[in-house]
Amino acid sequence: MFGEYRLDPAAPFPEPPPGWPQPEVVAFDLPQGLPMPPARRREADIQANTPARALPTSGAELATWKAYRGFIEAGIEILWSICEKGLGDIAGLSPRPCTRPFVVETYPRYVIRRLWPELKIPSKRKEPERYVELLSRLLREKGYVWDEIFPLRVDHVDAMVCAIAAEACVDANGLPNGTVGVAPNKDWSERVLKEGYIVSP
Repeated sequence: MFGEYRLDPAAPFPEPPPGWPQPEVVAFDLPQGLPMPPARRREADIQANTPARALPTSGAELATWKAYRGFIEAGIEILWSICEKGLGDIAGLSPRPCTRPFVVETYPRYVIRRLWPELKIPSKRKEPERYVELLSRLLREKGYVWDEIFPLRVDHVDAMVCAIAAEACVDANGLPNGTVGVAPNKDWSERVLKEGYIVSP
């Protein structure tokens, strides 16, 4: 089921579709934290081979960044808000099962590489139509369904891949086998998580 969602630290979770319960696990395709200084790259990014070759080590440094600043800020602010307000249980800070949503970070390309290791993944930027066509076919072959009249976009495919990472957490009742990284730490002075996991089946 697809819907619209605008990132907002004051209301960090999307509303479930009418008649659906709150999800047990929420997977965000956003960086949940910054590296633990003096490192410039998180262990999870190294192990999942994400494009993040360097991240700021503090909020002050992030304020000076031009590239990807909004994306990084969105991630760390959303996850800190969930943590600070007790709205969910962050993977590595709280175990499953839990009574609030279990919150994880994932990275669609890493999940795709884990599910289909031989696949040459089309570029989302250069070949968006091919990316959507190929991944939606592979997802259908795994038994995932959605309204066929709905015109899929790249972000819809990525959302489905994030849902698979969340499903893997439900099935594992915690962190699935493809999880990489190290447990996050709360940096109360910066009001940010440091390090964290990237989750995948």
